[in-house]
Amino acid sequence: MAKYQIIILPKLDYYNWVAATKEYVLRYHANLTSDLDVAGRHMYPNQVITLLDAPQAYGRNAVSWFRKNYPEVRLDVIEALTPAELENTLSARVSSDDRYGSSGKSFRLLWPTDYPKVNQSFGVNQHFYRRWGLPGHEGLDIRAPMRSGVYACAAGTVYRVHDGSGSHPYGIHVRLRHQDGYRTIYAHLHRALVAVGQHVKAGEQIGLANSTGNSTGSHLHLTLKKEGASAAGMTNYPSDIIDPTPFLQFPEDETELPGKSITVEWKHDMCLVGVHGRADGPLLEPDFPVIKDARMEAVKLLSNAPPDNVKRLLRINSDMFLLVRLFAGFRDRKVSSADFVSWVQADMHQLYEQGVRYFEVHNEPNLQIEGWHHSWQDGHQFTDWFLEVVERLKANYPEALFGYPGLSPGHEIPGQRMDSWVFLQQSEIAALESDWMGCHCYWISDADMMQPTGGLVYEEFRRRYPEKLLFVTEFSNPYSEVSARDKGQQYVDYYRRLRNIKGIGAAFSFVLSASSNFPHEVWRREDGHISDIAQLVGNRNF
Repeated sequence: MAKYQIIILPKLDYYNWVAATKEYVLRYHANLTSDLDVAGRHMYPNQVITLLDAPQAYGRNAVSWFRKNYPEVRLDVIEALTPAELENTLSARVSSDDRYGSSGKSFRLLWPTDYPKVNQSFGVNQHFYRRWGLPGHEGLDIRAPMRSGVYACAAGTVYRVHDGSGSHPYGIHVRLRHQDGYRTIYAHLHRALVAVGQHVKAGEQIGLANSTGNSTGSHLHLTLKKEGASAAGMTNYPSDIIDPTPFLQFPEDETELPGKSITVEWKHDMCLVGVHGRADGPLLEPDFPVIKDARMEAVKLLSNAPPDNVKRLLRINSDMFLLVRLFAGFRDRKVSSADFVSWVQADMHQLYEQGVRYFEVHNEPNLQIEGWHHSWQDGHQFTDWFLEVVERLKANYPEALFGYPGLSPGHEIPGQRMDSWVFLQQSEIAALESDWMGCHCYWISDADMMQPTGGLVYEEFRRRYPEKLLFVTEFSNPYSEVSARDKGQQYVDYYRRLRNIKGIGAAFSFVLSASSNFPHEVWRREDGHISDIAQLVGNRNF
């Protein structure tokens, strides 16, 4: 999260403020702006916005403005009235290598789950929480799948363990008392693992997550209180509730999570340079020289590829990683799990005999043409279908590793596509039960390649499933107005960006060739023309 940072500086005397940030910007590569809206859009919602706690700095209450307009953003507020004060604060952060000044705080909260994602921020959804006399959401909702670990944010003493009886809105929950009058509440648990009076250390497991009480979907609700805060006017919330966000240590990656160290098993220990093979069938003779010249390290095949395709690829590169998408037509018909298995099993058997072990179960199931509204109505029904398919195939192919398929990324298109994040949330059990995850990333420009909704979709998957091996099973720039040479350079940059990201096994560019369609994405046309994409990828220096 922290790597996307933008600092908002006052427009008045702007360049003196810029000069005050020089050392810090050179160290941490933060961006600068004087426009609140520009900062809000920058990599939203995965950025950190650093701003000044100065009444006249922006002509408005900037914190309140962000809470209303960009509620999920993380704010880093600095008390500074002059450029000199800002420079002193930032210099102190640089000298102590403390990017967000957290070490200077007397009270800090460690991250309380094994998943570095906030589902609902503090203070948002005012229209909903007003019915309980609250000015907004009174805590942080943090991702925590069912029965995953919940950990104490700080050292303290357990002063209440509630069993959820009496329809308590927090369900089963634990309350801790900390130093200086701070208290934390851990709500909607499956089970508490501590007792009243017990002393706990920061990072010690205190419970298992669930969705008890007033909750839909397993997560952790974290509330922070400070004794006397309401009476002293420190908060506009009742019961001494304050925002935990400024106190919370956001993890940089999965190595900073409180549970056991998360290591994703992957023998290659890097993200391989891959290409999606032919879009609609086995590889053809002209495809193999392109794969060789582009120095491919991984190829994705469809399950109707013959065993000879595998043999040929391994002759090109004996270490070639192969991933297979289990392929069947879904258009305008209902396909049961039994149907699907019966259609793909013979092809899968041949590839399994050749040593292939990674199989993607279907493709973009949130699309109407891929089964939505025919074979399943939503992600919940897809989960049942997916688990039945895996159970049937695993019985005969015990070494096979079955992946949750890449979704068509983006918002709802009525009648054509279900919103990808909604579908993923509904099919959470399938994702958690899968051996690995697939995701699709598409963009149309250099800027879009670096957006959370474009080329960086994979980052959200890493936040949601840090324990899962992830493959970018499709990526491309399909835009007709971008030249093949520019696309090729984008792809090289993309491969390089992913190269050393832990937890990503390979990225497969869509697409090597196709009998029809995809004219602006193919690396090899049917007339024999080889795209600049293949040449540039082959000439990469890694």
